[in-house]
Amino acid sequence: MKEELPDYAKYFAVGLRVEVRFPRSQNTTFHDWADITVFDEDLLVLQLSRDVLPDGIRTDTGTILDIRVGKDGYAYYCRGIIVAEEGPAKLSVRLISDVIPDELREFYRIDVHIPLTYSIPVGKTAEQIRQEWHDRRYPAPPPEDEQTGEVPAEPPPPPPPLPPVAANISGSGIRIKMREKLSADALVPLHLHLPLDQPREIEVVGRVVDVRGLHTREGTPPLFSTGLHFLHIDERDRDAIVQFVAVAQLERLRELRQGNVSITSLAYPSYAEQIRRRRILAAFTLFVILATLVAGLIYWQFTAKKGEIERTYEREIRKYRDNLPVR
Repeated sequence: MKEELPDYAKYFAVGLRVEVRFPRSQNTTFHDWADITVFDEDLLVLQLSRDVLPDGIRTDTGTILDIRVGKDGYAYYCRGIIVAEEGPAKLSVRLISDVIPDELREFYRIDVHIPLTYSIPVGKTAEQIRQEWHDRRYPAPPPEDEQTGEVPAEPPPPPPPLPPVAANISGSGIRIKMREKLSADALVPLHLHLPLDQPREIEVVGRVVDVRGLHTREGTPPLFSTGLHFLHIDERDRDAIVQFVAVAQLERLRELRQGNVSITSLAYPSYAEQIRRRRILAAFTLFVILATLVAGLIYWQFTAKKGEIERTYEREIRKYRDNLPVR
């Protein structure tokens, strides 16, 4: 069964001004205003308010950005992906998520199943937890053999595969279901496995920012939806998470379109067909106008009432022809 697109027409329309948030490094975003010049189902053409964006802001095909819109006194946001650059400060953007209330999130979030494990430190200070994370993330080189100067060739045994866990993840944090009910600001070390083209093992420390009890069956242990903000994380690992989220969004697009979808093929077919039809209609209208003008001139030439000068000229021409000698 084909999944239907969200009803974006409830929130977007031609002429509406929206806020565009471009992702940038250091866990920040760049904001700019834009006017919607074309709206077609899930495709927007945005005219940015400035002709030149600051250095470091990407607008190339495939960049995922955040579009914020106001409606009835409330703010909403939706993720989009740039599918083409139409001209100076003009972007074609395909909407790729639901429109939800804006929560001022730093990064785009997505529901996935990824292998991960976590531990609950007991009796450890925040500095001890940070130092343990640092030692795992940046391990010291193995000691050299004092006699030969060579590093002993003893590779560690491969770790057992991690179980996949349902998670809502972004570059700024993660939400998972836990049996333990943790207090706010508790620190939780996590080990994540990102199934990218080159799989990535990530060590982070999350700080608990939200805990919500979930309904469970009678007789089963309680379950808590726990939101964690990444407190200690290497920026290269954060970039890998953002990349993973972008790849997952493209996979959702492929499922939505029931086939292969690439970045360069995301320009919506109906929009291209609409532009083609508009060009044909404009050419036909111009042809009709020109044909009408030509027909009008011809009709006027043969039916218009001639003036006295013109009649006199034609009469003298006939007299001249009549007086010519016949050869």
